[in-house]
Amino acid sequence: MASEGTIVRPKWLFGQFVQPTHDFFDMLNRQAAKTLEGMRALGDWINDQDCEGRCQTVRDLENQADELKLDLGKKLTESFITPFDREDIYDLSQLLDEVINSAKNIVREIEAYDVKPSNKATALTELIAILTEGTQCLVLSFAALKNGPKEAYNQAVLARKSENRLTKAYRQAVRDLLQEDDLKLIMRVTEVYRSFLDGGEKIDRVAEKLLHAIIKMG
Repeated sequence: MASEGTIVRPKWLFGQFVQPTHDFFDMLNRQAAKTLEGMRALGDWINDQDCEGRCQTVRDLENQADELKLDLGKKLTESFITPFDREDIYDLSQLLDEVINSAKNIVREIEAYDVKPSNKATALTELIAILTEGTQCLVLSFAALKNGPKEAYNQAVLARKSENRLTKAYRQAVRDLLQEDDLKLIMRVTEVYRSFLDGGEKIDRVAEKLLHAIIKMG
């Protein structure tokens, strides 16, 4: 409780004179854009009928996105004022990192189980297309976060819907796969398909956190 004669200034008034040192909206935007770049690189690799060997591009982009995440975390510790809840900023950055990590994990699974993308082009192409679209919605949501909360909200909702679409595509892909006679192939490809589901779950978690942050900001 303030002592008698003490002037208590509202936090909102204080915030008018002390502006954030760093542009966290821009940092989140850049991390989201790098995440989408990684997902698109994965799609290019999967859709390349002549692809051979490792998909190093996705790994490189994941490293770059990780640097952006670490830089944002460092600047959070240096900042007295943030444009919205600092824990939400931190969580959004961490969850975005999990999305591009899922893209790298898909690469690992395809390589580990020796599943040639060209062998299952139709299913893999559909699955990566849905993941890319969901990530694109996240990018649009982050881009609108500062000045267009309604659009940010709508895009986050669309990102969440991508997980349902992915689940349906996954089930159809597994049904088609079960028509194969090679049990080892079925087991290997199923594991790859599951890694796409994990990517969809990661996108959904970012979108859910975005919706939570947008409501708090309003």
